Amino acid sequence: MGKYAVILLAGFALGAGAIQGLHAQAGKTPAYAIAEVEVTDPPLYQAYLAKAIDSLKPYNARIIVRAKPDLKEGTPAQGNIVITSFDSLADAQKWYSTQPYKDLIAARQQSAKTRFYIVEGVPQ
Repeated sequence: MGKYAVILLAGFALGAGAIQGLHAQAGKTPAYAIAEVEVTDPPLYQAYLAKAIDSLKPYNARIIVRAKPDLKEGTPAQGNIVITSFDSLADAQKWYSTQPYKDLIAARQQSAKTRFYIVEGVPQ
């Protein structure tokens, strides 16, 4: 009987841990870096882009949109829209303001006309 009690307690502990993990994930608030990019120097921009993509890896970030928008209203974008997803606003801010990305900002600005935003998403 003692063996079954230990198994039962272990099952409750595992279940409680899984439920806490799900609740923690449910409250996560992602963040997004959003850029409108009109490339003016394609070779320089391609060099920037390769390094910028590598700079995302430590933050578990990924590019989820890179396309010319389909305008429905308002003023047309002057280039492509790029949206990068981060797990949190803190991750996005840290990525933008620390090396290696901080050192790449000048290359982006030299190779493209951009508008760049970081926004907090809706809790998932």
